[in-house]
Amino acid sequence: MNLELVALDVAGTTVKDDGVVLEAFKYAFHHVQPILWQENALKWTQYAIDTMGRSKIEVFTALLGDKELATKANSAFEDAYIRELTELGISPIAGSVELFKNLRENRIPVVLTTGFSRRTLDVILRELRWTDLIDFSVCPEEAGRGRPHPDMLIRAAKELGVKNSMNSLVAGDTASDMKAGSAFGARQIVGVLSGIHNKEILIESGATSVVNSVADISLLL
Repeated sequence: MNLELVALDVAGTTVKDDGVVLEAFKYAFHHVQPILWQENALKWTQYAIDTMGRSKIEVFTALLGDKELATKANSAFEDAYIRELTELGISPIAGSVELFKNLRENRIPVVLTTGFSRRTLDVILRELRWTDLIDFSVCPEEAGRGRPHPDMLIRAAKELGVKNSMNSLVAGDTASDMKAGSAFGARQIVGVLSGIHNKEILIESGATSVVNSVADISLLL
């Protein structure tokens, strides 16, 4: 296959998560709706797990049912996540940088997609010094809709001049990543086991293959 694009998720796929995203969700819920959070903690936590990979503002809107509250919760989430990143440090998942370099040496564009906002993604890229290692990055608000819709992949393909979406590899650790890749029409949709969802969920959601981590993706090329 003549690869025109490789699109990779961020947290749990190329960046170590270690539960930080879920903790940031919990903080945000408690921050904006402490009473409702006490009543719905288990249900809301499970929903956050099930919808991991989607636009964070969309997740908050679905649960809180109020756009203003969702916006406040999203800001609290970002504050908590960024604070954790800067205090605890941020690390790439082993093999990420090597994969980026391998792809670019072979003139295959590297794209990062995420459910985070641009504010959060830029912190990640800056802390890891990845800006010059990738060709493009995109967030839900820049594309129209987040996962499981293919909008971010469509935006990246248009930006990079991809002629055929089938000549793409999409990788991520969540069901939403797999569904977005399938909706985009990518021929290779790779689930990685370094994040939140297991092999069964990834395959049910459209993965054409499942590997332990991004370090194994080079073997599929």
